[in-house]
Parts: sequence; C-alpha cells; structure tokens
Amino acid sequence: MSLYLKGNTMNKMKELSLLLLTSTLFSCGGSSDSSSDNNNNNGGNTGSGMTYVAGDFKTASSTDEYAPSDIGAYGLSSGVCMGESYYFESANILVYGSSSLPEVDFKYAATLVENKLNEAFDLMGITRAEFDEYRPQYTPQVAMNVLRFLDYHRSADGVDSDITDIPNTGFDIPDGWESMSGIDKESALNGYWNTISDSKQVELVNIYLEYDQRPDFLDGNKLPSKIGVCLDSSMNESLYGQGTLLGMNLAPKSVADRSDAQQVVLHELIHAIQINVSTPIDTTEPVNDLWFMEGQATFLAGQTVASSASGYYPVSVVDSYDAGNLFQGDDGLAYTHYAKAYSYLNAHSTKEQIKTFLLAVRTYGNGGENGGYSGVSSDRFTEAFNANMKKTDDSQLTIKDFRTNYHSLMSNQ
Repeated sequence: MSLYLKGNTMNKMKELSLLLLTSTLFSCGGSSDSSSDNNNNNGGNTGSGMTYVAGDFKTASSTDEYAPSDIGAYGLSSGVCMGESYYFESANILVYGSSSLPEVDFKYAATLVENKLNEAFDLMGITRAEFDEYRPQYTPQVAMNVLRFLDYHRSADGVDSDITDIPNTGFDIPDGWESMSGIDKESALNGYWNTISDSKQVELVNIYLEYDQRPDFLDGNKLPSKIGVCLDSSMNESLYGQGTLLGMNLAPKSVADRSDAQQVVLHELIHAIQINVSTPIDTTEPVNDLWFMEGQATFLAGQTVASSASGYYPVSVVDSYDAGNLFQGDDGLAYTHYAKAYSYLNAHSTKEQIKTFLLAVRTYGNGGENGGYSGVSSDRFTEAFNANMKKTDDSQLTIKDFRTNYHSLMSNQ
C-alpha cells in the first residue's frame, strides 16, 4: 500500500484512519445490511431446500488454477485463500476454501453469487463483456512491480532509466515529465496501465521479466476470468461479506447463516464491480470516498435508506476515521445515510455518467494525489466527481458544492 502524506500530523492521522479502515472497508454484515430480499432463482429458499447451481469440485493442477497468491486480490482480509488449491467451479463462479469445510458451503456460496451476478451488472449499468474488459488479468502485485520498474530502474550499464528509455511502449510522455513529482509520475503510469489492452500489459510484463529475470514471477499472480469467492471461516454473522478485486470474501454457511445472505452478496458484488472498474491496482487504498462506495452498494442493493437527510453530513465521510467521528461507530446508521446521499446522484446522474465517473477515477485524469485521507478526497475522486455528477437542474455538481449545500440540495431534489 502506498501512502502519500503531508507532514507528521497527517501521517499520524492517516495511520489511525487506516487502522480503522482495515476492519470496515467494503465489509458488510450486522445492522448495516438490514432489510431482506427473497426474490431469487430458487424461490427465495436460502435454507436446506435450496436448489444449488451445477458445478464440480476440483483441485488445482497448474499455477493458473490456484487462488491468487497476492493479498491485494483479497481486499483487507487475512487472505486465508491465498494459494488455495481446492475449489468448486460453476458457470461463472470459483469458490475457494479449505477442503475441511462441508461441500454444501461451496455450493451454497456459488449459488448465492450466481443468482445475483447479472442483477449486480444491471444495477451498475455495466455489461458482462464490459466487466471482463475492465477486470485486470494480473493482480496488483504484478502491476505495481512493473510500474515501479517503468518509473525508475537502473539499466544493465548502470544508468538510471525509466519508461522514456524503453522504445515502443506507447506511453505518451507528458510535458515536463522530468520535473514531475513522484506522485504525478505514478498517477500517469498507473492511468496508462489501466487503459492499455491485455496484450500490451503482457508486453510490458515481459520487458520487466527481462530485467527481473524471475520466471516464477507470475505464478499465482493472475486473476481468474470468473468471479472468485474466498470462504473465510474467521468471518461471522456481523462481518459476513467483503467485496474484493477477486470477487468477495464470504463467511461459510457452516460458520454463519443469514436470512438476508442474498442481499449482502448483491451488495458485495457491487463492491467487486466498483473495485475492478475504478481501482484495480490500489485495491486497499482509500481512493474513492467511503460514503460513495458504501452508499452506492447499499442503495443499489435495496437496503435501508435514511428517511431524512437532516442531522448528518455523510458526504464528509472520506474514510473510516471520518465515519467513526460522525456516526460514533454505528455502521447501521451510517450506511442508511450513505445510501441517502447516493440517492441524489442516482436521481440526477445517469448510470452511464456514474460508470464514466468510475472509469475516470481508474485512469487518473490529470494525475495528482492517489489516496484520500480524513476529510480530504483524493484528487482522482474529486476530478472525476466534478466532471460527471449533476444537480437537479442538470448543471454540474462538484464535491465541494455537495458537501457545503448537502441539506438544501437534498430537500430540493
């Protein structure tokens, strides 16, 4: 995880914020996932009578079939499935977990996710083909190693080099590259990586491998094309699911069983789409404001929305440090207000505009600070939001305007 901080005070604040973040980011369960949803392809039965999707239990025989070995694919969890060889495969889902878990845990998880996958894509206004295009084939570890190499490396003859010394990369060198800050260079390179084709990424990886000369570098560091689910026995009814780059971490049915499991899974699938579209490299860095990420997932999943906007300013919640200050640890209350804030965007910005916003975050716009910190949105989030969100009268909505005039805007929507 890369941190970009301003002074010792901000360092301490950021460190505290990230400690809180590790336990809450994109992790859903408990009171934050109220309401229920029993409309599914199996008649709403989430108990023992569920008709499970077809699939097969398998044991990995090649490195590409193992669960990714990069912790970055698993969000901020413990990564208990890293390198796992045992899995259940259905049409669109791979469920990884310990072979000591009951088989029903794997079938149940696959069925939950299969039943909600297309709904999640529809709610986000993204087709499966688009998602497959946005989903990276390499894990963040591969991307970051290659990008650090492109940003700076020492060539075989001992000369300091970067991407400007490598021919035919296709990278359009920005004006003033030599004098740009490290943050801006990283932003430009990351944005470039996120826009090029898979074949071009392979080409850059091969250039890096010539320099690094580790043939096993890619072992376990590719993402499956199917949505991956990690069964994590350390999770429970309160911390039931977590959206990730891989797909999600989920409590096994034998460990925790919730009546609203399908709705939680839909919420986590929305997070998985958000991450794959907007932040596939920096999966654990608070690039997008927390209120937006949780608000979109909560609202679109049909979970509880605050009845009134009065009393709270959820759009000031950039990270979990802010959430703790504003909502005093009441995640259930917080999520209803995040959803209320997102309802304004949903009403006045089209699905296409919101998708464009997520992609703009991915490609970094004009560069600038990657991660946000308490009370201050990242440059990437701010630029993308300001360029794509609309007010009731269809004029531009800036994040500053939304924060300053939140209650009046909500009352006039």
